[in-house]
Amino acid sequence: MWSDASIRGDGLATFATPAWGDVHVLRPLVIFVAASVIACGTAAAGETANRPLCDFVKKVLAAKVTEFNTLKGEAQNPAVFKNEVFHGILLPSPGAECTLFIRTKVGRAELDPKYSCSIGSATDFAAANRLFARSLADLRACYGQARFMDDYDGDGRDPTEPVNWNVMLEGPDFRLELQMSNQVTLVAQAFGQGSPDMPEITITLDVTDTSPPKTPI
Repeated sequence: MWSDASIRGDGLATFATPAWGDVHVLRPLVIFVAASVIACGTAAAGETANRPLCDFVKKVLAAKVTEFNTLKGEAQNPAVFKNEVFHGILLPSPGAECTLFIRTKVGRAELDPKYSCSIGSATDFAAANRLFARSLADLRACYGQARFMDDYDGDGRDPTEPVNWNVMLEGPDFRLELQMSNQVTLVAQAFGQGSPDMPEITITLDVTDTSPPKTPI
């Protein structure tokens, strides 16, 4: 039971027990405040738990100190790519695929290390658009203060026409690029390869290390 305190002239405190009416008023208030705190904590935990792509990006960026080499798997076709392209071992979701492009030189140009992953795909534009929108919302929630640049080419109304949507974030020493495109499938179909059915729309995420090289190449 709560008590009201007052200070006597000699500096000692005295306490008075409040009326029962006051206790009955305060008790629901305390219960309401406690419930609000629990609800807020639960909402915050749920919000964090529903950002899998955000968590994935943070793990990839943590490997940037090694230029993503800690995420390096087996080399992809080393005879062609000369041990410059590897499978990635950290995946955004089960069944996804990631590729690590190590820092390389092409002529005088130097290509930054990049960790590129498939997020998902669909032949139906509406389904692909939902996945793209959900992934973008995840990234925006993760980097709420950042400025995103976007470029939308194609509206998906005609499945035989190209769709190429890009949203990019430039960080202090990294770049994120979320892309939705059907161009790879359209090019393959043009050469008589792949499925003749509706072109597949793929959603990918690239994480690029734009910091200075750790060692010269």
